[in-house]
Amino acid sequence: MKNLINNKKIMIGLLTFGIVMIVMGSSLAFFNYTRTGANNRLITGNIYLTLNEGLDKISLENVFPMTKEEARSKTNNFITFTLSGVNTSDKDIYYEIKLKYGDDKTGYTRFNDKDLVFDLIEVGDNNEETYIVDAKSFDSFNDRKVWVDTVDHNTTTEVVKTYKLRVWLNEDVIISDSNPNRSYCAIDNCVTGEVAFKKHYASVKISVFGDFTEKERPLSGSQKVLKAINNKINAETNACNPIWVDDNGTTNDETDDITYFSGTNTCVDMNYVWYSGKLWRITAIYPDGSMKMITEDALTAINWGSTVEYDGSWVYQWLNEDFYDTLVNPSDIIIANSIWNYSTDGNSTPVKPETIATQKTKEAPIGLLNAYEYYNAYRNADRSTNYLNIGYNWWLLTPYSTSDVRYVYSNGNLSHNSPSSYTDGVRPSINLKSGLEFAGTGIKSNPYKIVGDKENPINGTLISSRSVGEYVKFDGDNYRIVSIDETNGTTKLTRVDYLRDNGTVITKNFASTAYFGKSTNTQTDTYWDYYLNNTWYNNINTTYKNMLVDGTYYLGLYPNNTNYKATLCKDTASTLDSITTKNCTKYTSSDANKTFTGKVGLPRVGDMFSSQLGSGYSSSSNIWTITPYSTSNVRYIFDIGSLYSHSPSSGTYGGRPSIVIKSGIKITGGTGYVGGDTNSPFEISE
Repeated sequence: MKNLINNKKIMIGLLTFGIVMIVMGSSLAFFNYTRTGANNRLITGNIYLTLNEGLDKISLENVFPMTKEEARSKTNNFITFTLSGVNTSDKDIYYEIKLKYGDDKTGYTRFNDKDLVFDLIEVGDNNEETYIVDAKSFDSFNDRKVWVDTVDHNTTTEVVKTYKLRVWLNEDVIISDSNPNRSYCAIDNCVTGEVAFKKHYASVKISVFGDFTEKERPLSGSQKVLKAINNKINAETNACNPIWVDDNGTTNDETDDITYFSGTNTCVDMNYVWYSGKLWRITAIYPDGSMKMITEDALTAINWGSTVEYDGSWVYQWLNEDFYDTLVNPSDIIIANSIWNYSTDGNSTPVKPETIATQKTKEAPIGLLNAYEYYNAYRNADRSTNYLNIGYNWWLLTPYSTSDVRYVYSNGNLSHNSPSSYTDGVRPSINLKSGLEFAGTGIKSNPYKIVGDKENPINGTLISSRSVGEYVKFDGDNYRIVSIDETNGTTKLTRVDYLRDNGTVITKNFASTAYFGKSTNTQTDTYWDYYLNNTWYNNINTTYKNMLVDGTYYLGLYPNNTNYKATLCKDTASTLDSITTKNCTKYTSSDANKTFTGKVGLPRVGDMFSSQLGSGYSSSSNIWTITPYSTSNVRYIFDIGSLYSHSPSSGTYGGRPSIVIKSGIKITGGTGYVGGDTNSPFEISE
């Protein structure tokens, strides 16, 4: 057995009947730097990375946040360590490399775990490098486990494993005394109780230990999901099969080697993912480890477009413009050049779109499920009980003919509608990159969380720094973040449930005209516009009422065959398709009947979460939107999720208030997730 060779080499030793456990550690000693002013200019900084024994050290000066490409171009931000030894026993030694907290530093605050980024590289015999940890944050490792490997049994020659650990500061870190989205304060008391960045520190150690017990390597997301599937299938008390395997005759005669989730919600209960403030369901796992997901709910309801084709449709625009902008770190998490096959399929039983004679595809980050993918979801279940049936109408990607587009009816059946006359729900779909890491167990109360998504906030984090879709507790009720104004830091929220009185849905007329808040002769609680901005508003607890500011609610008309952007953009119909809602010319108060300014509004057609969210086909009520259909009718969301229109003064439907909270509101608790048995909306205060 060989002795320790030098101060960078650690030995795994083995006796005939046992193993000597060796622990090696290195610590990332205190470092600090500061940036000042709105431009966040770097002044100075130092990082020290040392081995536990204190025999070797990295010293980095003028440290600043950087991309992984910048970090990997440097030669002074990593340390090399080597494990060596022999294993003459008849059993393999399993060893694991972990990160853990280093020593505390009195009087200082630790940096957020997510802001320290690490590579772990295995160096081969010819100095070739293999990235076994690729730019992962400290808090992303399950149980802090970085890597697991083995020293094979019956080896008489020395085994040498060499690793490099690289560390840097996340490129997204912002240090400022003025930016409301800062990661750290540049000076003491930017917000009361917040300490300056220079009073933060990092201290992280590496430990390496091993024994004869087999250890599980850190699993990628798809590996973790496949393991959960196998556990479900193999459970003695559960006879369900939650998948349909497209596997060269194993269960059918197709050859894609794709694993589709298929079955009821009871059976398919391990494929929930919480990402970017939305709850998703994994629908398919591909041979390369990538996975397809679809949102659990329909997030809006709009016209499909002027033609049946996905390419250039209004749904395509909403998904790849408005919705895409709400995703966290999409360039590292989703496949940007995904291929969406929208070949026409009028068969009663959908076929694989790649087998259709005339192929139509679109390359884009965001799409929808096609009819064949939805069909696979109910091969192991009735259409009405399959896990993707949410009790509402929602669009599919597939044209049925030259005049209709496929959609899922509220009872789970496949149907088809005119793309320009009907307004069904939109459930975005994305393809996750292979190799992503997941935390969580995949059940609804503890869904998978993708490493690289926003982490749970610390108390004092501004609500305006969070994700669209996360839940917020406001005056005792759950709301969701609809949008965040990056200019002034305000945050728009919409109530999740209908307003109720002792559990019964409150129903009212919309207003005396088709324009919310424009009535002058019928100001009573009979109408939502008056009730919300008077009776309901006046009953809000003063603490929460003080958080509200006037919001601008857009009242652009939305008749049939109309781009959703017309609800807030006054550009001509011929130019709406070529601009985004961010860049369009929005209506102002000088445009007659096109905006309402006030404390409380209703969801607008095209808004996030402007759809039914409730108990599916048995929804308690139709609900009003704030969007006029014409000068005499208003859009409302039918109880099965499609949009219709009605006279504002004779239809009585439910309401879900929309509000705007001012900048500077802080999170004081909660994780922002509500689902299943786990309900933890953000608690907020000034």
